[in-house]
Amino acid sequence: MMIAERFTKEAREAVKAAVRDAERVHAGEVGVEHLLLALLDASVLAGFDLPRDELETEFRDYRRKGGLTKADAEALRGLGIDVDQVIDSVEQSLGSGVLRPGPRRRWFGMPLEPAFKKALEKSLREARDLGHNYLGSEHIVLALLQGKGIVAEVLTERGVTYEEIRKRAASARAT
Repeated sequence: MMIAERFTKEAREAVKAAVRDAERVHAGEVGVEHLLLALLDASVLAGFDLPRDELETEFRDYRRKGGLTKADAEALRGLGIDVDQVIDSVEQSLGSGVLRPGPRRRWFGMPLEPAFKKALEKSLREARDLGHNYLGSEHIVLALLQGKGIVAEVLTERGVTYEEIRKRAASARAT
């Protein structure tokens, strides 16, 4: 069975929606944050407080900072480096958004962030490890929680844990 055939309708639609979202906001590439935004209505995330507008703001800030998470910024602040001040100074000199990552491999006409591809690969492993013969949104969320960076950070901050999603995924059925 081909990989694309294993995707549930919800998971397939989430991947397509992530690409559309990246295009809508004129992102330089399709990132894992676009994938999370596309999964906000997934049944596996029901009951968690994940307000789209707050997440979009955090993701914009993350991109503006060249991929630094809050934890990264806090660590630098502990060393006496104010990331926001540095970025403001750089953008005043070189232009807005200069620290955003550049384009990478293309997928659906948009560059695909390596973390996005890695999340899909990990999703397949999650599905296999759970004994599922399909790849659903629950497997993608599990993969996102394993990653480093802003998506795992914002999910964890909002009480979405790998353990809880794994429990939900273990009882999930393909839709």
